[in-house]
Amino acid sequence: GTISITNQRVNPLPILPPMALSAQNSLLTNKSSLITQTHSPIRVNPSSLTLRSVIKPISAVHSADSSNSKTPIAPAAAASTSSASVATAVETNSAPKKWAVDSWKSKKALQLPEYPNKEDLDSVLKTLDDFPPIVFAGEARNLEERLGQAAMGNAFLLQGGDCAESFKEFNANNIRDTFRILLQMGAVLMFGGQVPVIKVGRMAGQFAKPRSDPFEEQNGVKLP
Repeated sequence: GTISITNQRVNPLPILPPMALSAQNSLLTNKSSLITQTHSPIRVNPSSLTLRSVIKPISAVHSADSSNSKTPIAPAAAASTSSASVATAVETNSAPKKWAVDSWKSKKALQLPEYPNKEDLDSVLKTLDDFPPIVFAGEARNLEERLGQAAMGNAFLLQGGDCAESFKEFNANNIRDTFRILLQMGAVLMFGGQVPVIKVGRMAGQFAKPRSDPFEEQNGVKLP
């Protein structure tokens, strides 16, 4: 191939007097200082940041009641309902919210079985209350800290268990096999992701499933 070189006339650089050079240097210095001040990063002390200050507490969210959404509401009724709900929300927010052992009874829970005999229900709750806790407070706080690490991308959450459990199949062999599978899955995930794996068992809590209707009819027989 042929390489062609074209001669071009290059204009010489203008020669500035010493005063102009000093003024230009001062402008460059001021400009660089402005850039440095504008783009200076905000320094944060990592030791002052904790998971408690970064992670917001998890609050329960209640699902909407499907039975109330079937009938349409007139505009006037909707306006009065919305104003009443706003007033109720203001009153609720103004009142101090304090946790108590029995504060869960004041919450609305949907799709739970109905207990017609309140005395039997209170007796069972009293029996459960007398037993020691299955999970202690320190374990719950430790899990909360580790879940915070997973939320920040520094860990991986592995939660496993049966969707529906039966008392007949709930024995030592099934528990052992479930633990073995969770440990094996945790080892694979930790090797692949190179992060700690938080293993949570979804066990001993799926004997009774939520239901949309209190009763179910099968072959003309109505059962709870």
